[in-house]
Amino acid sequence: MKKLTLGLVGLSLAVAASAAFAQASETRESSYSPPTQKHVKKPKKQKMKKGASAPAAASQ
Repeated sequence: MKKLTLGLVGLSLAVAASAAFAQASETRESSYSPPTQKHVKKPKKQKMKKGASAPAAASQ
């Protein structure tokens, strides 16, 4: 009789824990809101070659 009681208590705890976990995951998913602005990448800067400086090249 003790084994049956312990088994039922364990089963009810497992069911309650899974139900609580399911509610927590639903809450977490429903709190997501998509971004309001579209992300636009900034253009990359042109890499300068070593030895070539901008002021010297502009003065020539």
